[in-house]
Amino acid sequence: MLKTAAISILLFVGGLMQVCYATVSLSVNPVDGSNTLRFGRSPMAADENNKEIHIRVASTDGSRYQVFQRIVEPIMDDKGNTLNLQAMGTQTISNTNSYGTLYLQNSDHLSTGDQLLYSSSQSGQNDGFIVGYTINKSLINTSGSFRGRLVFTVRGVGNGSSDQATIDVFLETSPSLKISVKGAHNPNRIRIKGSDTTRNAADYLSVSFSGNSGQEIRIYQEVEAFPKNELDQDLGKNVLQLDAQGASDALRMGGIASLGFGRTLIYSSNKDEDNFVIYFLADTTAVNGQDAGDYKGKLKYVIETDQGRQEFPIEIECAISPIFSVNVTPPPGGVSFSHVLANSPPQDKEVLVTIVSNLHKPYQVLQDLQSNMMNQQGKEFNSKYFTVQVEIPPDQSGHTDYVEFAPVKTGEYPVFSSDASGRGVTFKVVYRLQGYTQMDPGNFSAPIRFSLNQK
Repeated sequence: MLKTAAISILLFVGGLMQVCYATVSLSVNPVDGSNTLRFGRSPMAADENNKEIHIRVASTDGSRYQVFQRIVEPIMDDKGNTLNLQAMGTQTISNTNSYGTLYLQNSDHLSTGDQLLYSSSQSGQNDGFIVGYTINKSLINTSGSFRGRLVFTVRGVGNGSSDQATIDVFLETSPSLKISVKGAHNPNRIRIKGSDTTRNAADYLSVSFSGNSGQEIRIYQEVEAFPKNELDQDLGKNVLQLDAQGASDALRMGGIASLGFGRTLIYSSNKDEDNFVIYFLADTTAVNGQDAGDYKGKLKYVIETDQGRQEFPIEIECAISPIFSVNVTPPPGGVSFSHVLANSPPQDKEVLVTIVSNLHKPYQVLQDLQSNMMNQQGKEFNSKYFTVQVEIPPDQSGHTDYVEFAPVKTGEYPVFSSDASGRGVTFKVVYRLQGYTQMDPGNFSAPIRFSLNQK
């Protein structure tokens, strides 16, 4: 896991201050034998750093005594900002004493008030014990140099004798590496609809970081589980399209790309801070060929530096709605024929019909003509000379009974049937009007309607 701060702490043993003619004396030494407590500069190491101090008390009169600690000078940086004391934990270590009673055995934060650490037995024997100190870097939100002072005091109970030792506290903090990876509407989930074809409509993932301190940072996208529906069918590989947007040249995703599989590097830089978004779009063409249903999968975004990594799991859900539609593109002016005379050459009008379906069930396209064509005077046109032909391109599936021109009948009936899998199709319906002898001339139009019927 990525860590949030790098801290160095130096606790310097100050001069021992004698008070009158003390019958108790105090010594304070780090357990590692040095005169400082030094926390390594490791921003990606453990969240908490632990050190220990050995406290020894000598008593000459056999009277009971107690040992306290407190912050005597606030821990502040050069700008006057006070360190959050919640970040500095302390507790006595069990079974490190020989006689008296240890207090503060449950971790607490340092305080400016006296904290009782130890109380001797009634006979006040010489004794020693260990106090532990913990720095929780996740609770330190600023960088800089902090300095303060900690004082230890031993007091005789009922005789007024005491002794003190002070320790200077110095903290060097580096910027905290903070990372955010979350969805726009749900922090842990991205939802995509088949109609999400633009950024304005699409859900997106926001990625940002700050306090990187110039180390290389790499961000990967891992597809842990490719989206599947309730029938365990995979989403088409081109249905989901990712579009990364940001001002940074560190993005490794160039333009719109399919979701893909496995692990992909999407960002790499040494920037201190940066941000970008990833839009999750649906490809219209691929959606039209995808089975309807809810597809669910899992992604994971992994942020790595030389010191560690942090992972952000994201669930993705893609809802493909049922599609079963017909789109009719008539010629300019519709299926109408003007200035038709007995000796006029044939006039053709083409209607383009497009069927979109992801139901994978066979269907028919129905044509409906409620009445024979008439001119402006209400004179009917002989239907024998009004014919229809259906042209299906070679790369399209399905069949028709109207491979050659045949008279247009009134009523509703099929002019096209799909294949067994119900694939979408685009074909032309051509209407031809031919003048004939003894006809009433004029302009004629056909109010033709198309509809779908699932078998």
